[in-house]
Formats: sequence, C-alpha cells, structure tokens
Amino acid sequence: MRKIKTAEEIEKKQNLIKFIAGGVLIFLMVFSTAGFALNGLGGGNSNSDGLEDVYFDGQYWVYSLGGQQFYFTNQIEDVSEIPLEISMKINDFSGKTLYIDSENLAVNGEILNNLGKYSYRIQEACYGECERNLPEKSCEDNFIVFRESEERNVYQEENCIFIDGDLSSVDAFLYKILGFF
Repeated sequence: MRKIKTAEEIEKKQNLIKFIAGGVLIFLMVFSTAGFALNGLGGGNSNSDGLEDVYFDGQYWVYSLGGQQFYFTNQIEDVSEIPLEISMKINDFSGKTLYIDSENLAVNGEILNNLGKYSYRIQEACYGECERNLPEKSCEDNFIVFRESEERNVYQEENCIFIDGDLSSVDAFLYKILGFF
C-alpha cells in the first residue's frame, strides 16, 4: 500500500523536480552556446593551419580556405623560405584594378586564378616605358612586376609588388597576400 501524501509533500516533490529540470536546461543552453562558439574558433574540419582541404589535382595544389579554392603550382612548404618584404594584404586589391607586368603566361595565369576573384579587373601593363602595346603605369597603381631571375625575392615599393625569380616566387607572394602565412 502507498503512503498517503499531504499536499505539502506533493508540492515539495514537484518543486524539486522543476528545480532539477531547470538546472539541466540551463546547463544545456550555456554549454551548447559555448560549444558553438568554440567550434567556430577551431574551424570544424580544418587542420591546424585553418585550411579546410589541401590536395593535388594532377596539375595544381588546391588549397581550400573560407569556402574558396586557390590553385598553386608549388606547395606552401616548398616556398616558405623565399624572402617576402611586403605589407599589402588581399583587401588592398579588393575591388580595384590590378596591373601586371609579366611576359610569362604561367605567372599571369596563377595571379589571375587567385586574385581575379577579388580584384575589379586584372590588366597587363608596362612598368614605366615599354615597347609593347600596353598602358604604361607606375607605383601609384596596384601593380605586380614579375622579372625572371636566379635570385628569388618579393618586395614592395609603394603600391608595386616586385617579384624576382620564378613561379615559386609568385606562389610565395600569393600565399602571403591570401593569408596562408
């Protein structure tokens, strides 16, 4: 047989159940919010560099970051020792015309593939006077000047980025500008 409970005992038991249920709900809400915030910091499926995915597609190294894909001839590890003396970031190119002085089609393609989605327009031009039928520009404009050289180096003067070397120097510049290192 059951013991007959008074209204006071029943009310105490109901209040205890409500108190425990409320505590559990508050615990779940606080920790789910904290978990969501911490998950945003970690990047979910990202590796320690914040990259979402890296793979070789048979021609290019493809790096995914922030839902965007970037294509490079060289891996980031292979170009990390190239000297980079630049302060410009991707925002400095965003929505603006970018001029390139390079006769190397692979260099032009690599820059176009990676910066074309940010720049208003990318156009070939000459740094100073030239014999080609192109506009002549100076460092007042956003300008990338590529020169093939044995020495690999990337440096900035005003709005000009000078890239000396080969395609690996271009990749080092792009990794830096895009925030990979």
